[in-house]
Amino acid sequence: MYSLFFLYLSEQIYKIMKIKLLLISFLLAANALGAAAQVSKTYYVSKPGTLISMMTEEEANSVTHLTLTGKLNAEDFRHLRDEFDNLKVLDISNAEIKMYSGKAGTYPNGKFYIYMPNFIPAYAFSNVVDGVTKGKATLEKVILSEKTKNIEDAAFKGCENLKICQIRKKTAPNLLPEALADSVTAIFVPLGSSDSYRYKDRWQNFAFIEGEPVETTLQVGAMGKLEEEILKAGLQPRDINFLTVEGKLDNADFKLIRDYMPNLVSVDISKTNATAIPDFTFAQKKYLLNMKLPHNLKSIGQRVFSNCGRLCGTLELPASVTAIEFGAFMGCDNLRYVLATGNKITTLGDNLFGEGVPSKLVYKK
Repeated sequence: MYSLFFLYLSEQIYKIMKIKLLLISFLLAANALGAAAQVSKTYYVSKPGTLISMMTEEEANSVTHLTLTGKLNAEDFRHLRDEFDNLKVLDISNAEIKMYSGKAGTYPNGKFYIYMPNFIPAYAFSNVVDGVTKGKATLEKVILSEKTKNIEDAAFKGCENLKICQIRKKTAPNLLPEALADSVTAIFVPLGSSDSYRYKDRWQNFAFIEGEPVETTLQVGAMGKLEEEILKAGLQPRDINFLTVEGKLDNADFKLIRDYMPNLVSVDISKTNATAIPDFTFAQKKYLLNMKLPHNLKSIGQRVFSNCGRLCGTLELPASVTAIEFGAFMGCDNLRYVLATGNKITTLGDNLFGEGVPSKLVYKK
């Protein structure tokens, strides 16, 4: 009897240990996959136009974070644009851009063009395909040199995911037409230099932030613990520009966002438990460009986004939303549409977009 019991117990312990080992193996594999997801490389380019010869096609296409020093020209930029299929972050802050003339640069259709020194070339990261300009979809961040003189026509046109352009130069370089999209990209500049940019032609509508961009993704396991998680990450609330929160948020957390996080550029709280955003939570966030709302959101309080003048594009409301209160989007002049993806909205406050301003609320068909 006892021997049968111990045999049974041994089998159960073996099964539990086996499950634990499988779980550990899975977690190790997941961590390895996460580590492999970012591939960082640094190259010194001694001769302009030779970047692509320094690596295999497979190596080029595996790189996500690339730092280049030395000398570059328009040929190198063409390779950066047309190859490097997974490039997310490009740092050329310590590279010099040399003059190039010819047909092998970045200009569409192999047009002969003269590319000047220390100019980010025209069409550096965009190309014209069948008459349509398409930007490099993977590119999220660029860091440019203090020697940059011009950002040429359509250099980053259509780069819809380029959220950060960091420029080391204290005086604003010349910005040519359609070189950057102020509705997509925040500009990070050296301390004390934002006025130089703000009053320069074509720079006026951009969001300028002095210093280094600060990005963080936080897992918040309990209500009211957002500040604690921020401090654990070695950050201060006011320094954060790009905030992603997963987990739990309550009114105390939203109050922290409202009162102590003035420099937010992008916020993603889509994977939180929040069902209501309290009044004024994101009001007056002058740098806020884009927002992802909680998946199960039901109500948007009064003037939640009022005077977020740079909030732009289309803000998508989850299908669960039932109420949008007074003046929720008042002063959001650059917001194109608020898209309701469901049909549950029963409460619409007055002056959603401001007194006398036509509604931008549209319903998904």
